Amino acid sequence: MRSWIVFVIAILAIVVGASLYYAYVTSHGTTSAHSSTTTSGHILRTSTLSYIVVKDAMGRTVKIHIPVKRIVSLYRFATSFLYMLGAKEKIVAEYVFGENFYKLVDPKIGEKLLHGRPSVETIAKLHPDLVIAATWMASRGYLKQLESLGIPVLFIKVESVKDIENTVLMLGKILNKESLAKKIVDYYNSALDNVSAKLKQIRSKPRVLVIYYSAKHHSFRTFGGDMFQCRLVELAGGVCVSHSLTGKKSINDEQIIKWNPDVIVVIRYFGPPAEQIKELILHDKALRFVNAVKNGRVYVVPNDGENWIDPNPKWILGYLWLAKVLHPKLFQNLNITKFAASFYREFFNVSIGTVKIVGDVSG
Repeated sequence: MRSWIVFVIAILAIVVGASLYYAYVTSHGTTSAHSSTTTSGHILRTSTLSYIVVKDAMGRTVKIHIPVKRIVSLYRFATSFLYMLGAKEKIVAEYVFGENFYKLVDPKIGEKLLHGRPSVETIAKLHPDLVIAATWMASRGYLKQLESLGIPVLFIKVESVKDIENTVLMLGKILNKESLAKKIVDYYNSALDNVSAKLKQIRSKPRVLVIYYSAKHHSFRTFGGDMFQCRLVELAGGVCVSHSLTGKKSINDEQIIKWNPDVIVVIRYFGPPAEQIKELILHDKALRFVNAVKNGRVYVVPNDGENWIDPNPKWILGYLWLAKVLHPKLFQNLNITKFAASFYREFFNVSIGTVKIVGDVSG
């Protein structure tokens, strides 16, 4: 009898041990698996499966099977960085700014463009290994439904230079493009360091308003201090007059007069061309005593399909452009077009001669 009890206990011990081992394998891989810890997460491999575990911009732990072969990007800025990291073959559906620019990078882009809000079924039929979205989309129920189907959703945020650096490094890790991601970040930091060193010479900072016209809201709009465009103005040696606001806000002539910016920079999304808005501002009698209007310091941000001062891969060009616009004497020898040509060639294998750029490129 005693031997039978010992036998049963031994069997139970084996079952419990096996269960614990299985639970460990499910979340960490097998003891024979290769595991390497990284700044963005860790890669785990078993004899049949490989995946990477990362923390996204929401602080969520996301497990992604690798190699990633099929990506759906629901965030326009994320799509731009995917192209920069050489992932055009992996993108199966996307939203994107600058379709004409990225057509130079990916001739098949027209087949991948999403229109309207896609359904869960539409995305699921694409069999993505990964769906990428913005943090501000986190409350959308269909993203939770995708995760319930076993499709990993990665949330990213690009409202600061540090956010962009983290995003590039994380995507580089996921795409097995770590060397390229580091090269991009180093490139950004080198340009930042060079400009910030020169900006130490300035004695005053011009007051700057970033503005665009929204056809949806039928008004001028600007960016609060929590948004990338306002932060970039401050990095470039300016004072963002809308710093006290949050998010995007509608503004009127009265508010512009109250702020009295020294410089106004105009960008465009889906409304009228920025050049038209610039002329409207310059000829608005109500604004004639605003410093920027009075002194002719209203500029259209260069746009190659994407605004250079938005949080996309070209933000570094916008940073250099802003520094020269705000401090023209200090940066009089900075050739923006030459810098852009080098940037396009280096990171997109595109000749600037094939790129249509509108705006006041020379400042």
